Amino acid sequence: MKHIAALRGLAVAVLALVAFALLPAQAQAVDSTTWVQRNLVGIGYLASGGVDGAYGPATTAAVRGFQRDNGLDEDGAYGPRTELALHNKVAEVQRAAGSGADGAYGAGTTSSVAAWQRAHGLDPDGIAGPATMNALGIARTVRITAQWKFPALGWSVSGQFGCLEQIYTHESGWKVYATNPSSGAYGIPQALPATKMATAGSDWQTNPATQLTWGLNYIKSRYGDPCSAWSFWQSHNWY
Repeated sequence: MKHIAALRGLAVAVLALVAFALLPAQAQAVDSTTWVQRNLVGIGYLASGGVDGAYGPATTAAVRGFQRDNGLDEDGAYGPRTELALHNKVAEVQRAAGSGADGAYGAGTTSSVAAWQRAHGLDPDGIAGPATMNALGIARTVRITAQWKFPALGWSVSGQFGCLEQIYTHESGWKVYATNPSSGAYGIPQALPATKMATAGSDWQTNPATQLTWGLNYIKSRYGDPCSAWSFWQSHNWY
């Protein structure tokens, strides 16, 4: 089992290194259907009885829900982009719950999450659903990720998030891999050139949190706040 865990950890590391090279939607992921389902169950996108090894309608719907929340194309297909995002989200849960962060939601992770839930007054079902993820301090969606960054920038969610919603919906649809075919602007904030986002982190090509850190700081430095940026956007169709 140690050898299997080591190989699985190596596979996750390789995925992180080559993710941007594996962008075509038709590229194949390496997880088995059973492991896809276990990870989806572990973070509350698939019912526990859904681990059957068959990539059917329930699994497709669960993958689509995860994709929607994490800024990916909502096609229900499990390619390398979705695999990387799912492994990263599971690893976040594992680190927060004190489990080994290999990106695979197995029995050990379930036990660690259940113990954490028990210690914090939550139902100890071992599943990191929305309530548990929130309690762990893990943003479940790209929009929550953005909202949690507001206080440090001096913005209120109630006063400013609606404007940011408009900007990013128009610019990228909140999609991590959105690319303007004419200009090359990239990511959720549509940075131009895309490499500007490297100042926020080396994983800017694939990590929505890194993209949002750069994008929100850009709005702060150029416009002061999202509503001022949205006002400019409405007049110029760019920001």
